Amino acid sequence: MLNTRRTLYFPGLVALALGAACGGAAAPSTELLTARHAYDEARNGEAARLNPTGVHEAAKAMQAAEAAHKDDAGSQREKNSAYIALRKSEIAIAGASEALAKQEQQRADATYKAQLEQHSQQAEQQRSQYAQQLTQTEVQLQQNSQALQQRQQELQEAKAEADKAQAELRNADALREEEGRMIISLSGVLFESGGNSLSKLAERRLDTVAHALAAYPDRPIVVEGYTDSQGNEDKNQQLSQRRADAVREYLQQRGVDPERLRAVGKGEANPVASNDTAEGRASNRRVEIIVDRVNDTRSSSNSPPGASSAAPASSGADGARGTSRAAPGSTTARPAPEHSVSRAPAAEEPAPSAGVAR
Repeated sequence: MLNTRRTLYFPGLVALALGAACGGAAAPSTELLTARHAYDEARNGEAARLNPTGVHEAAKAMQAAEAAHKDDAGSQREKNSAYIALRKSEIAIAGASEALAKQEQQRADATYKAQLEQHSQQAEQQRSQYAQQLTQTEVQLQQNSQALQQRQQELQEAKAEADKAQAELRNADALREEEGRMIISLSGVLFESGGNSLSKLAERRLDTVAHALAAYPDRPIVVEGYTDSQGNEDKNQQLSQRRADAVREYLQQRGVDPERLRAVGKGEANPVASNDTAEGRASNRRVEIIVDRVNDTRSSSNSPPGASSAAPASSGADGARGTSRAAPGSTTARPAPEHSVSRAPAAEEPAPSAGVAR
């Protein structure tokens, strides 16, 4: 800030002026000395750059004061002219200060405007980003909603297929429930005699079973294979395991989660009919698919040697039926159940040299 205070004439200058008067030279008045000092400040300061017109006016007034001093030193005219020159210099300095303040204000305004513009641009960029994010979120929500609707539709369709498949199995007396477990029993011509390759009829039945199992996505499943008592017991055990494995693999191919499936060969155990008749033996040559309760852990202790598994499951239903072998003609053998899908005479009846396991 420019110094606009008037510089006061100090005693030394007064003494110098008096000394000059005593020596015969006319000393300038105090007013003239003060005017000279103010003019020097205006001429050598920022006023010369910021207010050249004001300094020029001060210079002309200072020339008039000097002329008055030369013509009539110490006169009232000198003092008046000096006062005018002083005021002109002060006005020049004040004008320079005002111009400087105006420049600073303009710079501040420009800086503020630039900051506002920058903030405005940043706000616009953020708004644009938020708008894009909102649009993306809305699109994502719409896609999620569509995916959810599609999934719900798929679940409804899967449930409808499962209900239809279960109804078909119930109508064929192939499905029952025991202690919270669903048991699907398939008998009849499922495999060729003495083999473990599924017949076309068996595949069609297992397609229905796969649809029925879709209603229980979180429950373990055990596939149990059984034979009749004809032939060698050890071979029957091995054959029943291979047949259970074949059913398990086919169900996996039809979309049943392999982590839920376990295959167990039961051999001649747990006959459901007498092995003395062809029809009874056909009923005993069966596969049972057990949909267990959730987190049921009882199956492992009941699994015989040779059982293969893809995931923990339960065969507790077998323990409830027992594992004793029924001899031909045994009075303890249970009659053929109503749940058998087929009661046709056995297509696997042994050849005259009956030693092949079934």
